[in-house]
Amino acid sequence: MSILIYFILGLLTSLLFPPYFFLPLGFIIFPFLCLLLDSTRKNNRNLNIFKNFSFFGFGFFISYLFWVKNPFFVFEETKNFFLVFLLLIILLSIILSLIFTLIAMLGKNIPIIFLIPFMFTISEYIISVLFYGFPWYTFSLVISSNEYLLLSLKFFGTLISSYLIIQIFCLPFILLTKVKLQKDIKYFTFIIVLPIFFLMITNVNHKVNNLKTNLLDLEIFQLNFKNNDKSLTPEKKLKIITSNVRESTADLLIFGENNFPYLLDDINLKIFKDSLKENQVLIIGATRFENNEYYNSLISITKSKVNYFDKKILVPFGEFLPLRDTFTFLESIVGPHNYSDGKEERIINLPNNISFVPVICYEIAFYWKLLNKLNYKSNFIINITNDFWFGKYLGPYQHLYLTKIRAAEFNKPTIRVSNNGISAVIDNNGSIIKKTKLNNIEKFNHKLFLQENINFVNQHFLLKIYFFIIFLLITFYYLRKNV
Repeated sequence: MSILIYFILGLLTSLLFPPYFFLPLGFIIFPFLCLLLDSTRKNNRNLNIFKNFSFFGFGFFISYLFWVKNPFFVFEETKNFFLVFLLLIILLSIILSLIFTLIAMLGKNIPIIFLIPFMFTISEYIISVLFYGFPWYTFSLVISSNEYLLLSLKFFGTLISSYLIIQIFCLPFILLTKVKLQKDIKYFTFIIVLPIFFLMITNVNHKVNNLKTNLLDLEIFQLNFKNNDKSLTPEKKLKIITSNVRESTADLLIFGENNFPYLLDDINLKIFKDSLKENQVLIIGATRFENNEYYNSLISITKSKVNYFDKKILVPFGEFLPLRDTFTFLESIVGPHNYSDGKEERIINLPNNISFVPVICYEIAFYWKLLNKLNYKSNFIINITNDFWFGKYLGPYQHLYLTKIRAAEFNKPTIRVSNNGISAVIDNNGSIIKKTKLNNIEKFNHKLFLQENINFVNQHFLLKIYFFIIFLLITFYYLRKNV
């Protein structure tokens, strides 16, 4: 019976995330988890903790990541192998339950109201960095639909925001338990709430945005090229692209990931250069071939200059195939050749001292890998993607909301252009200004005001260290208390 309860709780937890956002459920789920885990922990049933949270994880991930099966249905050759996606679900569930069991053993004397948020946050971090990393699972997403709550991302970053969200969800547990936590709550208030409140007041009073410095006229093109549409030949695709380029009067023209239908070469670049007007910049996704290696690239083209950024964070079983001789049935999805990871710096400079951070597809999820000392002060972010692989329901919306939290976290306007949608212009607070519908052919113009936005990314790193030290101190306190 207990495993069924945990499985159902896992399913319900997925409803906190996009596109559902049933946030009141959190105030039921997490206090209930606190009660269940507290009871199991008191009886020293570590094996039960592992078993129960394996089923919780399976319930959560099978619902939250159900869209992962979609790439198998794009081509006839791979439809019969769609159950392979369950391997990812099972692996993530086992990792989650192992982390929960280990932390429950090490922190057996720590009040459960502190322990549960720490468990979820540590599991989020480890899943993000383990193996190839999968930072798609982050509790920061549950506030991504609310522009006021997104301020948390701006001031505290992804990981600390996740911790705070779960901690708040757990608070009703105090009303459900007979254990006296008055002293513990005082410690909690002093070491966590007060510093955070002080930090928010300091940052709100900080002059976050300077005056507008530039105006950029954008045009976004959502072409909705279908990967399995054999009637849409490369020649037709190129004709559609060049026709849109010739008709546009915008300063910056942006197409989606891998919209360009051929391997990029000088002849194709000349076609684009001849189509552009003076002072126009074209951004398009393409495949580059250089030194016998293939790259998934974002290309910036003017009449006189070409810059490019090659994707650095590749999708396993999507852009390269580990053990290719074993997984030959996946070549329809991956292609006959692996992509190589890029070596170029993550910055592209435009005329008039404007620069942007180039991000390709799910790289947007890797918040700790995107900004550096070279692009920290860039004016905005461009994220090109092709969400055709993600299906029609969960995946594209989760991807969009991941982009929203990144815009807020980095305090930078973000232009998201997807081949099939959802394309959007997102302001530096994470609010969507203009967007397209999924699986439509659309284009729109937008005048983007560029600002010199301060961001607090270095502060986010210091906060992680602070919280880690605080948890060690809490652990030490309760270990001494119970000796």
